[in-house]
Amino acid sequence: MKIYIIADMEGIAGVVSKDQTEGSSSHLEVARLQYTREVKAVCEAAIEEGVEEIYINDFHGNGLNLIPEKLPEEAMVIRGGFRPSSGFDLLDKTFSGLVMLGVHARTATGRGVIPHTYSQKISFEMFGQPVGEFDLLSLIAGECKVPTLLVSGDSIAIEQARTNLPSTHMVITKFPVGTESALCIHPNRVLTQLKDEMRRAVKNIQSIEPPQIAPPLQLLIKLHDVTLAHRLEWIPGIKKVDDTTFEYLGKSMKEIANVVYGTTTLAECKF
Repeated sequence: MKIYIIADMEGIAGVVSKDQTEGSSSHLEVARLQYTREVKAVCEAAIEEGVEEIYINDFHGNGLNLIPEKLPEEAMVIRGGFRPSSGFDLLDKTFSGLVMLGVHARTATGRGVIPHTYSQKISFEMFGQPVGEFDLLSLIAGECKVPTLLVSGDSIAIEQARTNLPSTHMVITKFPVGTESALCIHPNRVLTQLKDEMRRAVKNIQSIEPPQIAPPLQLLIKLHDVTLAHRLEWIPGIKKVDDTTFEYLGKSMKEIANVVYGTTTLAECKF
């Protein structure tokens, strides 16, 4: 059995500010250590339940945030900067389950620690429902018939994730007070909860259904910065609905994810 772990930093225990997730401050180094500890806890629990192979996608920022030498030897880490399939590199039907650690709420969420969907400048909907990074990644896994076993993050992100992943095991790491503040659960308690839920998830794997939706897949792209509209008009296949809304019809979740990643990357570019 092998599992795929997507690890992000905003949703881990104790993280409440971008000072902890980027730059070169001591706050980042402390956050990196907890980030690694949470991934390690899940790996150890999975191995104890018979998982033999683990791929970990260091999904945050420059992709160089995990401390590989602190992880079990059974784990292999996907690292490094820009990747065309960011978040789901090498994910395919050979995996038995997906785990998403440290998730954050969607763009434009009123609460939730550092909410965004690849960018804070754009939000997305599918069939009229808002979607975030965890929605897209779980649906890509579902397209490969891979169930999402476990998700961790702040309470708002978990509340959002439950809407499309009702049978997935969840761990709350903190309770947002604002977008850069939270009531934080003790990091060691989070580690214990992650281990416990991962063990349960592996044992219950047959009862966790992969989320799936049939094509054609409608994606709405909503700009929070009207000056970005002309950039989106460059992309073939994207239809302008109004000054801040665009539509794309896709044949697969990977295609939809590529459009999401492409538009948000373009939005963040400085010309």
